[in-house]
Amino acid sequence: MPEDVVELRVHGVSGTPPEAMLGDPFPTPVAGDDVARFLRAGKPVVAPASGRERTVEAFHWGRFTSGGATRALWLALMPFAILNLARYALLGAGRFAEAVLRLLGLVLTGMLVTATAYASLELLVRQCAGTVACRSEHLGFLAGWPFGAVLLVGMAPPVLVVAVLWWFGRQTFLYEPKGTHHVWETSTGSLGDYAFWHTSPRTPVLRDAHVAAACAVVGVLCAGSLRTAQPDRPSDALSWAAVGLGVAVLAWAVGCVVLSPDRRQVDSRRLKWVAVAYLLVAAGLATGFLWRVPTDEVGPVTPLAGFEAVTDVLSALAVLLLVVLFAACARMRRSARGVELMVADKRFRPMWHGYATPVIAVVATTLAVGFSGGLAYRVVDWVGEPVPGTGRPGLVLGTSYLVGAGLWGVLAIAFPLLVAPVVAAMVRQVSSALVFSAGSVVAAVAVVWRWTSGTGWVFWGLAAVAGVSYAVGISSCVRHAVGVAVRDGVVADYPGRPDRPGIGKVALTQRVASAKYRYHWLLGAVALLGGVLVAAGGGLALARLVHPDWRAAPPPGLADWLSTRPARELGALGSLVVSGLVVVLVVLGVRTWQSPKMRTVVGIVWDLVAFWPRTAHPICPPPYGGRATIELTSRAVRLAGHHGVGAVVLSGHSQGSVVCFAALSLLRREAERPDPADGERYIRQAEAAAAVRRVGLVTYGSQLQWAYSRLFPHYLGHAELARLHEELGDRWCNVHRLTDPLGGPVQVWPETAEERLFADPKLWGVRRGNDVRLRDPEFLDPDPDMVASPLRGHSYYYDDPVFDEVVALVADAVAARRR
Repeated sequence: MPEDVVELRVHGVSGTPPEAMLGDPFPTPVAGDDVARFLRAGKPVVAPASGRERTVEAFHWGRFTSGGATRALWLALMPFAILNLARYALLGAGRFAEAVLRLLGLVLTGMLVTATAYASLELLVRQCAGTVACRSEHLGFLAGWPFGAVLLVGMAPPVLVVAVLWWFGRQTFLYEPKGTHHVWETSTGSLGDYAFWHTSPRTPVLRDAHVAAACAVVGVLCAGSLRTAQPDRPSDALSWAAVGLGVAVLAWAVGCVVLSPDRRQVDSRRLKWVAVAYLLVAAGLATGFLWRVPTDEVGPVTPLAGFEAVTDVLSALAVLLLVVLFAACARMRRSARGVELMVADKRFRPMWHGYATPVIAVVATTLAVGFSGGLAYRVVDWVGEPVPGTGRPGLVLGTSYLVGAGLWGVLAIAFPLLVAPVVAAMVRQVSSALVFSAGSVVAAVAVVWRWTSGTGWVFWGLAAVAGVSYAVGISSCVRHAVGVAVRDGVVADYPGRPDRPGIGKVALTQRVASAKYRYHWLLGAVALLGGVLVAAGGGLALARLVHPDWRAAPPPGLADWLSTRPARELGALGSLVVSGLVVVLVVLGVRTWQSPKMRTVVGIVWDLVAFWPRTAHPICPPPYGGRATIELTSRAVRLAGHHGVGAVVLSGHSQGSVVCFAALSLLRREAERPDPADGERYIRQAEAAAAVRRVGLVTYGSQLQWAYSRLFPHYLGHAELARLHEELGDRWCNVHRLTDPLGGPVQVWPETAEERLFADPKLWGVRRGNDVRLRDPEFLDPDPDMVASPLRGHSYYYDDPVFDEVVALVADAVAARRR
């Protein structure tokens, strides 16, 4: 006999094991494979008050993102993934803004390759292996080698980076979604478009263009090095011709990125192989003409020509593109679609006043600049002392890298000073935030005073004032940790004496959890600091490109300051922070071989950045959203159609609620789209239409309203949520807790009066419209006949008996719709 109700649970980013999702240590596999599994509990679940019985299945998709260490090593390319995320924060269709984002992604790829080539060819090969003292101490195995042979060895790291980018970029999907490809229905795509969940036909071209640009950049660096002063220096005509050929290949790649054609319009494979051929020719020329460069220098050597110029061009381009992107987003804000989104209810209004895309792009660029500068600075620090120019003992580090490392040092100091005031403001501790701000300003003055005047009594006095300010701020936070309104709300949930044990703890947890509505403040602070520092570095690079006298060497005043103690300490600090971040990411990747828990941690980060298709940058984690969405949709159709289940309730926790929303969007669209003439379709229109009538939705611990609708308003904004609510009605309920730091109400419907939803006379939640708020804990006073209820926050929604009643309500609504 077919089941009347099947609840299909979908976990969030933590990859909850199916045994925990189902409360069954030995669930039965019923569909799927090793990476996308559907398992069923052995016993049905019964709602305690209504008596509604249901079968429970779990869709476990966590293995998409938590399998092996190779996938975790993607974290080292986090700037690329963050930039790709920025594409989906646009307010609507903006071809110009999308082109700018793609071009910025190409610049970030160029930064990575250039930094690797600079560290290998310039710092290690030219400056260390080219001098007797450094070579004998660090690279003794290269003693006696001609410079050309050493140059070939130094080519290995940048070529390896290009090969890794090529290999990673080919992984368009780790697990290909079912069905056949077709063209996106709109230029921006939508969650209900089946083609959206496949590789865009433009992505392979974008991938080939990035690989070609990486090869061309390395080739241009090799060609530019031909102009280095040495015995066999070729004619300027040959050098500039080699550079010009590389620039032409780069222009070809840039054209593919900006125009974004697909494989049917351009043969991007030809571009890729032309770039590889150019790299081989340029490397051969550099090896041949630089073969006899002396390697027995005692003092500093002249740096290879061209490296500093390429670095400055990329830094200046990054800043200019960010400015253009900001202007493009400002224009989109004034468009009809932008105005529509900006006048929505404030709970759904786009983050950062509609400038989420530039904010995210700035964060990605800041990380990319930091990773590049940190790599160069760490290499110099390993083999010698970084200096800003020739004439001083040590290795000459490019001005852009010195300034970049120093700016990251400033960021490493400024960010901790901002954390306390911003966090206090996030939890509505305004007075504490002001005190913390004063303490941070005094602390910043103390740091500057230490570098300018030493550690005299003034420094210690400023440090004492800053410490006292922070102590007063902490004391104020503790004393006013729980607001009156929050405490009154807790007392209303748990009637009785307002001063009994547990009230304060619950109220404090609720107040801290309420900060989720202001999490973006912290990211905005990072973007603001990063944007200022990136603009400073890019502005300096642009000035050096424009000013003829600053191209060969930094401005005299800047060169002198870069040799001072504050500049050296800031550079060392910034390099240490960035290299430490990279090391942590790599260690996370290695640790995934040994620790399942670590695989889960890494999987969480990947889950957050790898849901969306790769359209702005092709070299980031392969998206899992397509496979998860399509597998869930297929299972719902199978249960409703082939197994005759009366009601299929999609039950999504946290990120799983987004997967469920996408699955329903896809199912609704497939129910509207006629079957094609060739019959190539993974779900028939009639099957999809029948399934839509039998499907309900329960979301819990969901970020659909406070995060996703505001961060991705074009795809998950107010209009999309309201449209789904209008179609489903009571077949969609959202469950949340005030103690949940990640989930919250969805509220796509008008506010209504509160009513209680009982699972037991002592166990109840509060219903307002289609939102149900669970009390957490379920009860506060000890009960000799009940197990003590812990604070659950974002987890274990299934364990609350009221949750069973919510699922029963949705199942009843589905049954009523079918009558």
